[in-house]
Amino acid sequence: MPDESVDFYPSRAHVITLALGTLALVVLCAVAARLGFDAAQTSGSPAALAVVSVSAMGVLVFTGLGLIVLRRLLLPTWPVLTLDDDGLTDWLPNLGVEQVLWSEVTGVREARLAFRRVLAVDVADPRAVVVRQRTFVRRIAASLNAALVGTPVVLKPGSIDTRPEELSAALTGFVADRAPHARPVA
Repeated sequence: MPDESVDFYPSRAHVITLALGTLALVVLCAVAARLGFDAAQTSGSPAALAVVSVSAMGVLVFTGLGLIVLRRLLLPTWPVLTLDDDGLTDWLPNLGVEQVLWSEVTGVREARLAFRRVLAVDVADPRAVVVRQRTFVRRIAASLNAALVGTPVVLKPGSIDTRPEELSAALTGFVADRAPHARPVA
């Protein structure tokens, strides 16, 4: 039984993929804004003005997200997953389910989500986990996970800088001693 918390940090490959994705979205929005601006200058179309406005906001939003991702790439100082005496805390921005107590966990199993190998952490009341998420995006992500995998708590080893076996072993160590009636990792 582990006596202290275990932190897992983001995978550099995952962060680089996010950085490239946000860069692509910034470029796409900038091109759309430029084309909309040209159309607005020549036609005065309200639709072209709307395209310029939405695209300009997209450039700002995705630039901000890109800067957050870049900071995460350069300074990986905070974990994406923490296992401690109380439970697990999934810190994945906007998609993680935040804290799940070991008393809620009924088991951990391997599953597939969109052709990816994931670890599904089964909970006694999936609806309660979904409802307590602080943001709309987190509630949607948890609901989708519950519908697709059967639980709102889905850990993606490819996003975490560790081998899936090490993550499974760490979870097993915490779950076996703390979660009532929990099944070991399958």
